[in-house]
Amino acid sequence: MPTRRQLLKLGLGASAATWLAGCGGWYLRGVRKTALTGKRFFVTPLPSGYLYSYFVSELTYVGISIVGDAAQADAIVTLSHESFDRRTLSVDPSTGKVREIELGLQVQLEVRAGDGSLLLAPEKFTWYQDFVFDEFSVLGTEEVELNSRIQLEKDASRSLALRMETLKFKASPVDH
Repeated sequence: MPTRRQLLKLGLGASAATWLAGCGGWYLRGVRKTALTGKRFFVTPLPSGYLYSYFVSELTYVGISIVGDAAQADAIVTLSHESFDRRTLSVDPSTGKVREIELGLQVQLEVRAGDGSLLLAPEKFTWYQDFVFDEFSVLGTEEVELNSRIQLEKDASRSLALRMETLKFKASPVDH
């Protein structure tokens, strides 16, 4: 006969499983299956920043294989024209010092099929994030700016990976 503690554990486990089953498309761990699962992509590396590595990670999360040779790829992804910009959003009227700063990230994406046909024409994407400048904690503000840049790159890589999921490949005889 199960003890009270065992019944409690079983009940909590069952309620947790029921709760997690209702997540509707949210995955806690592992690889998510999409129409692109099993495809091979070649991604042209960017000269600087972490966007490339975050983007490649996002693609592998959906089951896309990253290959080192464009000739072996089902799609060739080109990220280019990556640029960060920084602008002042507001200035304190009494001191004339910067109060809010906005960071922007812009990147261009182009995707070609392995045969060279265009799957996605060059398209520019832009992301923005703002933060408050603290004149009394310059080092802390620099850390916030660095973290904001990293977060922008992570958000961009996720958005670009989602954009990849909308690609339509021509059906080949092997796919049938």
